[in-house]
Amino acid sequence: MSNNKVDFEFMGKYIITADIKLETALHIGGTEEGFDIGGLDNPVIKDKVTGVPYIPGSSLKGKMRSLLEWAYNKVTLDGKPCNDPTHPIGIVFGVPAEAQNKEGISGPTRLTVRDAYPWESYPDPEKIGDIEQIKKWESAMGEKIYTEVKTENTIDRLTSEANPRSMERVPAGSVFKAEFIYDVYSKEDIKHLKLLFEGMLLLEHSYLGGSGTRGSGKVKFENIKIIDKDKSKYVGGERKLKKPKQNGYNTSKDILDNFDKIFDGV
Repeated sequence: MSNNKVDFEFMGKYIITADIKLETALHIGGTEEGFDIGGLDNPVIKDKVTGVPYIPGSSLKGKMRSLLEWAYNKVTLDGKPCNDPTHPIGIVFGVPAEAQNKEGISGPTRLTVRDAYPWESYPDPEKIGDIEQIKKWESAMGEKIYTEVKTENTIDRLTSEANPRSMERVPAGSVFKAEFIYDVYSKEDIKHLKLLFEGMLLLEHSYLGGSGTRGSGKVKFENIKIIDKDKSKYVGGERKLKKPKQNGYNTSKDILDNFDKIFDGV
């Protein structure tokens, strides 16, 4: 701190968009439907207005953070997230206010993760039938049917008796539109942006949602775009943010392999 001002300066934002393609079916749990006839014990989360499934931003952000904490050896016996405000994971994904007060100040959380829907902007609910992914679901499964039901069996180890259970899933091949907002307050933050793409690649080689060890939740990020929104575009003045040179690199691995080229050796 100096002169009652923080040692951060807002430089702008990077808006990262991507398609999330489901390579296997996806289950992210929603509200229980109860025990009515035809009800499911394990429904997926759906938009309350349209009935369309979506991927919560909290699920994406939480899974990537967890995978990164394992990768960077930041997992502790208490099972809590990495709340070190000096570590890039804490800086990018955020730490509680009390952690900043005790151990230092990391500034505002840099990464915001939007809920991912099968559209880029929320449509008129009466016109969702015009969305390409909705058309594909309805063509394959019927009008206003966007999910499949998978039946699994648990086996009693002593009697070998099968106990069937049903789980709702979004089918493989479905595509959701992801958006990540990354705020930049220092040049170091541009280096830390690499964590997002590391998290994406780790997630591609893991799983999202439930029943991942039984086949569900394999995803791939495609058509990644990095758009710079310099401070000058919001409040005028001198340009502060480095413009990315993506040069056709649009997968998480390609961006990681060429990160220094894209951000000009930052």
